[in-house]
Amino acid sequence: MAGGAEPDRAGGRPRWLTAVVLVALVLASSGAGVQRLVEDPIAPASVDPLHKAADVAAAHAASEAGKVTPDVLQPFRGLSTWIDTYDTELTADQPVGIAAAEGVDTLFVQTARESTEGLVHDPARIARTIELAHDHGMQVVLWTIPDFEDLDRDRARAIAAIEFTTPRGDRADAFGLDIEVEDVAFHMARTRRLLQLSEELRAHAGWGYPMAAIVLPPLQLEINPRWWRDFPYAELAATYDVTVPMSYSSYRGSDAAITLQWNRDNVTRVRELIGDPDHPVHLAGGIANALPEVESFVRAVQESGAIGGGLYDLHTTPPEAWAPLRALAR
Repeated sequence: MAGGAEPDRAGGRPRWLTAVVLVALVLASSGAGVQRLVEDPIAPASVDPLHKAADVAAAHAASEAGKVTPDVLQPFRGLSTWIDTYDTELTADQPVGIAAAEGVDTLFVQTARESTEGLVHDPARIARTIELAHDHGMQVVLWTIPDFEDLDRDRARAIAAIEFTTPRGDRADAFGLDIEVEDVAFHMARTRRLLQLSEELRAHAGWGYPMAAIVLPPLQLEINPRWWRDFPYAELAATYDVTVPMSYSSYRGSDAAITLQWNRDNVTRVRELIGDPDHPVHLAGGIANALPEVESFVRAVQESGAIGGGLYDLHTTPPEAWAPLRALAR
């Protein structure tokens, strides 16, 4: 045949052309598959988790301009401790009494978990905790943990925490979103839903209301990137006032060197990923009863320039740990 191409028996086409057509079809179909995965029926495509660096910087600058007072950082300064919905062995009065006696400045109090019926887990207990904490001069950050499978439910629970009011009219001093659940396997969809939820919560609360992103520690995600690829630290910093890494060094080791390096370096790495060396960070360390080198944790908070810190959680904090922790109190 002229040109040296042997005709294809099926239709007279050269075999090389048939191969090209097949490759094009495969690429087109795989591209459509990727598009189907990227499109999220819950979170609209307008919320893009893959911002360019310039877009992130502009969003962060705009958000900083909207924060008219430094008071938004007050609930996150100093010594904190954590109370979750599993701490039912103690009455509401007992953990608050311990925290007050040990000089705690802020209580992080969970209001809902995945299995919670309704929007707030045990509202009477939450109300009692808030009122007692305020009576002792402590501030309260209410936090929820979304699973990103049902954004309406996640949003409703978070707003219920933000709006929660006790019988005498007390409200929490701040809100925190605990971002760690990986039930939505496809990380881009999970990130898209997270960013949409965060923007909606900020729009609801306004810029005068203190909000924290409680996040996975960067060093942990560098060890296990499949947990949450491309975690949006910088995008979240444009919405939340403070970043709170769950820097549980007890999972990495319990000696003094690991405790110091893991916690200090997580603060440094968060700021690097956000692109702001002065970004406010409150360090959550733990697990409390598996962290013998409490002095090293305190040193990490101080050396990293974090605005505060505390151990997870109050119920598991050994009595002997409180003496070194008091160095973090305001």
